Amino acid sequence: MTDAATKLREKQKPLKDRYRSDPSSALVTLSSTSTLDAGLSCSLATASAAKKVAGLHQAAGGAGFDMSGELCSGDMLLESLVACFGVTVKAVSTAMGIPLEGGSITAQGDLDFRGTLGIKGKDGEAVPVGFKSIRLVVGLKVDEEHKGSVDKLIQLSERYCVVLQTIKQGVNVETQVDDVSKPVSDVKKDGHATENANGGEPEPTVADDEVIPLQ
Repeated sequence: MTDAATKLREKQKPLKDRYRSDPSSALVTLSSTSTLDAGLSCSLATASAAKKVAGLHQAAGGAGFDMSGELCSGDMLLESLVACFGVTVKAVSTAMGIPLEGGSITAQGDLDFRGTLGIKGKDGEAVPVGFKSIRLVVGLKVDEEHKGSVDKLIQLSERYCVVLQTIKQGVNVETQVDDVSKPVSDVKKDGHATENANGGEPEPTVADDEVIPLQ
C-alpha cells in the first residue's frame, strides 16, 4: 500500500466508523445560491472572490461567454460532472494503489433547445426539456503494470461519483417559494385569472409557449 493510500484510509476511517455507528451523521445538506441580476443573468455565490455569472446559452438567445462572460448552466452541469468524476477517480486510484501519470475527463451532452424554448415537434408533440444523452470520455495515463486495473478503477469511480449517480438515477427536486412580495393569482382551469389575494385586478395569463425560459 502506498503512503498516499495509507493517509487516505487514516483520514476516512474515523468518518466511516462514525457513519456506521450513527448513520444520521452521514447526511450533509449541500447548498448553492444564485442572486438574480439585471437583465437575463444571475450571480453564483462561490468560495473564492471570483464571481460566476450564469446566463442564456447562445442557442437560447444569449450573447455567449466570449461576448458577455456569462456561463451556460448546462455547461456548468457538465463541469460539475467532470469535476466530481475526476476527484473520485483520483481518490479511488489512490486507494487502489494505482499511480496516475495524468489524464483527462470530458463530458459531452446533447441538448435540444426546442424544449426549453417551448417549441413543439413537427407533429405537435412536446420536446423534452433537458439533456437527451450525456457521454463521459475518460482518458487515463498509467504504467504497463497497472493497465489491467483501469477497468476496475473506472467501474468503482462510476459507482462512487455523487454527480454521476445523481444524474443516472434521478432525484426528487422540490421547489419552494421562500419570499414573495406580491401574491400570485389563482388561475382557473378555463384559463381565466381570478382576483389576487389582495382583491386587486385579475392578472393576465400567458400561454406556456409564449414564455421565454431562463434556462
